[in-house]
Amino acid sequence: MSEELSRWYRGRLVVGPFRPFRAGELEDLEREMGLPVPSSYRSFLEESGGGSLPYSVHVPESEPELLQSFDDLYQPGRDDKGEYGWGTLLGEYRRSRDGWLAKEISLVGLLPIARNGGSDTLFLDLNPATHGQLHAFVQGIPHPGYLSKGVFTKVADDFDTYLDSLVVDPDLAEDTWADVADSDSTAPWRRTVEEWLDKELPGWRAKPWAVT
Repeated sequence: MSEELSRWYRGRLVVGPFRPFRAGELEDLEREMGLPVPSSYRSFLEESGGGSLPYSVHVPESEPELLQSFDDLYQPGRDDKGEYGWGTLLGEYRRSRDGWLAKEISLVGLLPIARNGGSDTLFLDLNPATHGQLHAFVQGIPHPGYLSKGVFTKVADDFDTYLDSLVVDPDLAEDTWADVADSDSTAPWRRTVEEWLDKELPGWRAKPWAVT
């Protein structure tokens, strides 16, 4: 496993851990699904497939929670135990076939590729007619101020378009800075966070929460 903290891909910060990408891992997945993985997603995995994308995407159908994050990325190949466990693409694909969501909506040809802490899931569509599209399932929460009923909706035409549409949630920016604000100014992760905020939220240093 790589000891790199982060990488950049199409201008987006990808956070580790980064596992070696073995030739043939995606082919194993494609063989089991019987469908090809889009080239844009393959390139992302080969060059920058890490553990997290610290961004959100606008999902109008999830109002009033318009910003949704799918920051926990699934990994190609096996896990550290040599199994297709939680968080692996093939493992998550297999589990999704028997999960409760499969009883609610058709998951034919859909590969789960990421989730968040609330188990909302991002899917990559491998079906020929809609190949490469990304769809999201966002769970409902029966409380005021939250999406009342779960929704399944398209969020992007392809993976590169999805990356280009990502934004930084202001609450995540504040929390991330709070975690590093007291660290040494030369610390590698603090410098990465500053670079990320400078790029994504120009003017963030003038925010009340950024004053140290």
